[in-house]
Amino acid sequence: MSVDLGPEIWFYHLESSSVEDTLPPLIEKCLDRLWRVGVYSTSKDRLQRLDTHLWTWKPGSWLAHESPNFSAKESLAPICLLSSTGTHVEQWSTPEAIFLLDGAEWGKTDDVKRICVLFDGRDEGALTHARSQWRLAKENGLIPTYWRQSEDGKWDKNLLATA
Repeated sequence: MSVDLGPEIWFYHLESSSVEDTLPPLIEKCLDRLWRVGVYSTSKDRLQRLDTHLWTWKPGSWLAHESPNFSAKESLAPICLLSSTGTHVEQWSTPEAIFLLDGAEWGKTDDVKRICVLFDGRDEGALTHARSQWRLAKENGLIPTYWRQSEDGKWDKNLLATA
């Protein structure tokens, strides 16, 4: 008998690349698993930039999504860009994966398989916020995983990281 520990929560410490460079390949991996993806941000400007970027991020590829101005309850898109108040994300018909940007917080996680927190390690405020999210995850019985970008741009996983 297996015990459900809740969703995986992965922290991506960005140092040499931007959210716009990092997010699309991670989304593609989720879509390969046939997961619906919610991208949450506290920044309307970021969501607008991503709305354009996801259609054109690399030649021959596009990530079909709903823009930040759609009716969340009616969407059938595999990816939705959603606004966050900074405390709890706007609910959308449950995605299996959620990406939190710009200090967005997770809310209800029923049926969520993975939460990915992307934060800019060069920004002290973002780093401090990510540390508080890490502590909150642990306090809620989740097992956070820390990913840090190496100098060659690859991601190194560290299960024992403490933030």
